Amino acid sequence: MLETLRDYSPGIMILGIPALAFALLFIWRDGNLRRRGVTVRAECINHGRNSDGNVCLQLRFVVDGTAHACETTYYKFPPVPVGGRTDVVYDPKDPRQAMMKTELGRGVGAWVTASVAAVLLLATAAAYL
Repeated sequence: MLETLRDYSPGIMILGIPALAFALLFIWRDGNLRRRGVTVRAECINHGRNSDGNVCLQLRFVVDGTAHACETTYYKFPPVPVGGRTDVVYDPKDPRQAMMKTELGRGVGAWVTASVAAVLLLATAAAYL
């Protein structure tokens, strides 16, 4: 099996290192929001459209008298109309780090991706020992 990994090592490295890096980035960013995030009500101030016609929400929320904004991912059908309200989770250390509460999730996908990438990268390295 290790000989097979040696044959595919360039592909594993090219795909595995960025996959591990991005998964760790999401674990770190979303982990801060899950650990110390504060939930506030936000108002949808605008909808943005991409070339496919999908809609992202532009949300505004106030923390200690200062207005902050965040954008959501793209939706086929926007979950909140302009002027509507939804919950946003923000990091009290940096309120610019915020996302709609329903987008936060549990982070399982990032942990699975990081685990698979790490195992493949370590097994590939072991194939060369």
